Amino acid sequence: MNALTAQNHTGFAIDGMQGAMSLAKAMASARMVPQHLQDSPGDCLMVIEQAMRWQMSPFAVAQATAVVRGKMCFEGKLVAAAIQTSGILEGRLHYTFSGEGASRSVECSGHIRGESKPRTVEVTLASAATENQWWKKTPDQMLTYHAARVWARRHTPEVMLGVYSPDEFDDAPARETKSIDLTPEPQRPVEQEQRPIDYVAMFDARLTQCTDIACVDRQWKAWSRTVEKAKEAGRPIDPEIVERIQGMIGERMADMQERENQIAAEQAEVEAVEVPA
Repeated sequence: MNALTAQNHTGFAIDGMQGAMSLAKAMASARMVPQHLQDSPGDCLMVIEQAMRWQMSPFAVAQATAVVRGKMCFEGKLVAAAIQTSGILEGRLHYTFSGEGASRSVECSGHIRGESKPRTVEVTLASAATENQWWKKTPDQMLTYHAARVWARRHTPEVMLGVYSPDEFDDAPARETKSIDLTPEPQRPVEQEQRPIDYVAMFDARLTQCTDIACVDRQWKAWSRTVEKAKEAGRPIDPEIVERIQGMIGERMADMQERENQIAAEQAEVEAVEVPA
C-alpha cells in the first residue's frame, strides 16, 4: 500500500504519490503559506507526508513549520499536539511544575496504552531555555513543549521520526562563539540579539495606516523580503514572530476585503435607486 494514500478527519483525501504531488503544487502556489514553502512543491510534499503520518491537515501543519540551518522544523505546539493525537497514549500527557525562577522544572508523564504504569521525564528551565524571547514571556508553556518532545523521544520515538523544533537550534550559535574565536562574524547574531528589532510593533503601525487591499499586499511583500534578508544574513527571525506577523497581515487583509465589499454593496444600492423624472 502507498504510504501516502490516506483520508482522515481533516477532510483531505490523498490517493497515492500522484495525489500528494498535485496537492504539493497547489500548496506551493498559495500566497498565505509560509514563505519558505512558496514555489517549492518538493518541500510542500515533505510537509504533506508528515501531516499524513500525524493525521492532520497539511495546510495547518505548513503554518507551523520553519527552516533552520537547512532542516525542516515543526513548532513546539504542533509536536505536542501530534504526540497527543497519535493514539499511543491512554489519556493525555500530564505536567507537574515545581520550583521558581531558574530552578523551575516540570515533570511530564504519559500512560502508554497497554502498560500498567505511566512513564515520566523531568526537565528544568535552566537546561532547556534558550535566548528565544518566548522562554522569557511564557516559560511554563515552553517547558511543556520541551518536556513533551523529551518524553516522546525517550518513550515513543516512532511518533517523532527525527522531527525537530526551531527552539532546539537556538543555543548552537552560542556554543560556537565560545569555542571558535576566529573572526568577528560569529558575533553578529549576538549584537542583533542585544538590539532586537520590534517587528511586531513596526508592522502593526504600518498595517494600521493601510486603508486598502493594495497597501496590505505591499506590507505582505515587504515582510516576505524582510524574512528572506534576515535568513540570508544568518540572523533568521524567530518563527513565532514570523507566524504572528503573517496572522496580523492576514487579518488586516480580511478587514480590508470586508470593507471594500461593504462599499461596493452601498454603491450598488445607490445606483439602484430610481431618479425622479
